Amino acid sequence: MHRGILTFILLALFSLSAISQIVSIDKRRTKNPNKGFQGDVNLGLNFVRTTSDMMQIMSQFKLQYNDNDNTYLFSADAGFSQVDDERNVNNGGIMFKYNYWVPEKIIIAEAFYQYQYNRVKQLKHRHVLGGGPRFNIADKEKFSLFLVAYTIYLNELFETSSYERSKSLVKFSSMLSTDWKMSPNASISHSTYYEPDYSDPADFRIWSETRFNIKITKKFAFALYLRFDYDNLVPPDVEQLFYTVNNSFSIKF
Repeated sequence: MHRGILTFILLALFSLSAISQIVSIDKRRTKNPNKGFQGDVNLGLNFVRTTSDMMQIMSQFKLQYNDNDNTYLFSADAGFSQVDDERNVNNGGIMFKYNYWVPEKIIIAEAFYQYQYNRVKQLKHRHVLGGGPRFNIADKEKFSLFLVAYTIYLNELFETSSYERSKSLVKFSSMLSTDWKMSPNASISHSTYYEPDYSDPADFRIWSETRFNIKITKKFAFALYLRFDYDNLVPPDVEQLFYTVNNSFSIKF
């Protein structure tokens, strides 16, 4: 296992030297007064705990365009993992999102499409199409609080050699997101996401992430976060609870 850890560290260091723009995605949607294109690329080294210990290299890319009260966002991520002695177990996805910032109002209209796959969880695909209001409860310079209520269309497939579960339905989801800027160079952000299937009470997901960000320079930063991912209805050989510890460096452009 120590050998595998060393291999991943060396791969991470090599990738850091090969990629010119490395950034941590604190939010998939950001409010920024600057118009035009913005973006970032992220590389992180994760430790994921399930029934097996897993080392993971994650890469993420985000491109955002702001035009007055409109925000257009594209993001993509991919991960390559070592689970015990098995390497290159991968996961990833893409997302398109549109925001309309209602002037002088507390409501932000959102619409999005998302695609995911995850070999560790035996998720062959998950397509999500949805939208709804984001309620801007507080949006101060040092503190912000958002509540989100989505209506979504979900199509997903879990599949193993002895198990298959496919779902296609309309459902609801909600999220709470908050940020606290402790100092000019340090902040904490937290998000909790809840997605139930009201027609099947045994099927629900809870995702929660707390992130600590340190700004080193104007464009260069370090982030450490802890994430919990719980799915109550999974294939027999897949754990319900995943938790991830991530370290990443970032450069914004």
